[in-house]
Amino acid sequence: MLGRDVLLDILADEGVDRVFGNPGTTELPLVDALAAAAATATATATGQSTGRSIDYVLALQEATAVAMADGYAQVTGRPSFLNLHTSAGLGNAIGNLTNARANGSPIVVTAGQQDRRHLVTDPLLGGDLVGLASPVAKSATEVTRVDDLGVLVRRAFTDALDWPRGPVFLSLPMDLLDEKVDGPVPPGSRIDRRTVPDSVAELADLLCEPPAGELAIVVGDEVAASGAMAATVELAETLGAQVFATPLHATGVFPPGHPLFGGALPPSAADMRRLLDPFRRLFLIAGRGLITYPYTDGSPLPDHLDLVHLSPDPAQLGRVLPARFAVVGDPLATVRALLVLTRGKVDRAAVAAVVAARAEHRRRRLDGLDRKAVDRYDDVPTHPMAAVHAVVKALPADALVVDEAVTNTPYLRGLYHFTEPNRYFGCRGGGLGWGMPAAVGVSLGAGMAPTVCVVGDGSAMYSPQALWTAAREAAPVVFVVLDNQEYLILKSSLRTMYGRSADRGEFAALDLDRPALDFVALATSMGVPGRTVGSAAEVGDAVRAAFEHGGPALVHVRVGGAR
Repeated sequence: MLGRDVLLDILADEGVDRVFGNPGTTELPLVDALAAAAATATATATGQSTGRSIDYVLALQEATAVAMADGYAQVTGRPSFLNLHTSAGLGNAIGNLTNARANGSPIVVTAGQQDRRHLVTDPLLGGDLVGLASPVAKSATEVTRVDDLGVLVRRAFTDALDWPRGPVFLSLPMDLLDEKVDGPVPPGSRIDRRTVPDSVAELADLLCEPPAGELAIVVGDEVAASGAMAATVELAETLGAQVFATPLHATGVFPPGHPLFGGALPPSAADMRRLLDPFRRLFLIAGRGLITYPYTDGSPLPDHLDLVHLSPDPAQLGRVLPARFAVVGDPLATVRALLVLTRGKVDRAAVAAVVAARAEHRRRRLDGLDRKAVDRYDDVPTHPMAAVHAVVKALPADALVVDEAVTNTPYLRGLYHFTEPNRYFGCRGGGLGWGMPAAVGVSLGAGMAPTVCVVGDGSAMYSPQALWTAAREAAPVVFVVLDNQEYLILKSSLRTMYGRSADRGEFAALDLDRPALDFVALATSMGVPGRTVGSAAEVGDAVRAAFEHGGPALVHVRVGGAR
C-alpha cells in the first residue's frame, strides 16, 4: 500500500463521504487518489460496487471551504474532512478556522506540505504549517514518516470529537502519500464518551433544593452537540426552572417558543446580573458559558447566586467564576441521570404554578413580537424585523436555518420557533464570512435538506464564492441577503461607546453604498438565480417560490429602519 491508500481507507472507515477544499500543487497526490478511487467505484453487471468513492466539494477559496466543512460537521455530529493548499491556503482559512474552533466543530483539517526532499531549499509555498495552524486548532502535527500516517489520521478523528470538540490539523508532505507503507491500516477504536459523574446524586439534591421558580438553567452549545436538548427540556419542566441560552451560542440549544425559555443572556455583565437577580441558584450546562463582552466591571452573577456547573470539558470548571459545585460529565447522559433522581423530590403543585405563569408571560411576549413584526410589513424601506418574519413564515416544515444576520440575529432567534434539535445554526466566533458557505455544508450534511441562510450584506461579501459551490452541488439553499448598505453593528457599538449620532457623516469606513453592491448580478454570475424584493410581503413570496423551484437561489432585500 501507499500512503494515499492508507488515507483513503481510513476516510472511508470513518464514514467520510465528502472532502471539502480548494486544491493546489501540494494537494495533487490526494486529488489524484480521489480520482482513482472514483474510477474504481463503478457498478458491475450485478449492480454491486467495486469500491467506494469520496466526493470532492470544490470551493473557490479556502475560507469558504472551512465554513462548508464546519456546517457539515455541525449538522452531522461527526468529523468532516477538509483539505487546504499548503501555507497560502491555510493562511486564507485562518479566519473561519477561528470560527470553527469557537463553534466546537469537529473537523479534520489537512494541508499539503512541500516534498520533504525540497524543504531544505526553502521552496515556494513551503513553511511552518504546524506553527501557522496551532493557534486555531486543538492540535497540529506534521506527518514525517509514512508509517505514522495511519495512527495520526485515526488520532485526528478521535481528537476532533473529544471535548472540547474542534478542528485538528495535519500537515501532509506531498511525497509522503506516494511512499510505500509497511504494515496494515490501523483499525478504528470504539469509544464511549457518555460519562456520568459519581456525584450526580449530590448534583440532583442541589438542583431540587431551591423553591420552585428560584432555579435558573443556562445552556450552551454542548447541549446541542451531545443531543441533550429534549432531555434538558424535560429537566427544566420537572424542576420548574427558567432556561436561558449562553450569550454566545451557535446552535439551537432550547426550543425558543417553550414557556420556560427566557432567551439568550445579555452579554453585558451588569445586564446579566440584573436578569439573574431573582434566582437563588444557577445550573450551567456548558463549557465557557457566561462570556461577557465588551469588558465591564463586576461579575456577571449576583452575589447571592450559587453557581452549579456541568461541563464535558474539565478545563472550563472553576476557570473564571467560582462554583459551589462543578462536575465533569456528558450533558446527555448526566441530564438523563438527573431526571431519574429529581422526579419526586420537588413540589409538583408549585412547579406547575410556576410553569403556568411563565407560559402566559411567554405567550404574551411572543404574540407581541409577532404583532410588532406584522405591523412593520408596510414600512419603506423594509424593516429587517418584518423581512425576517416573512422569511420564517415562508419556510417549508423541514427547512433548516443558518444565521449570519449579525445585527438582525435577535429578530431571527426571536421569531424562528423550532421545536426539534439541529434546525438552527449560527456562529459564535465573531469572524464574518461563515454563514453562506456553512449553509451549503449544512444542506449537504442533512441529505440536501432545504436550507435558508439569512445573511447581512457585509457578511455576504466575505464569502460570495459559496454561491458557485451551491450551484455546482445543486444544493437547495436560499440565501436571503439583508442589505442595509452599512456595517450597522459597528455603528451601534460606536454609539454605545462614544455617543455618536446616527448621521452617516460621523462614521469612517462603515458604509457600503458607494458603489452599491449588486447581489443579484453577483449570484447570476455564479449560476444562482437572484431576485431583489422591495417589501416584506414580497420577501415571503420570493422565498416560497425559491424553495418550490429547488436548487440554490438568492433573495436580495434592501432594509432600513433598524437604527
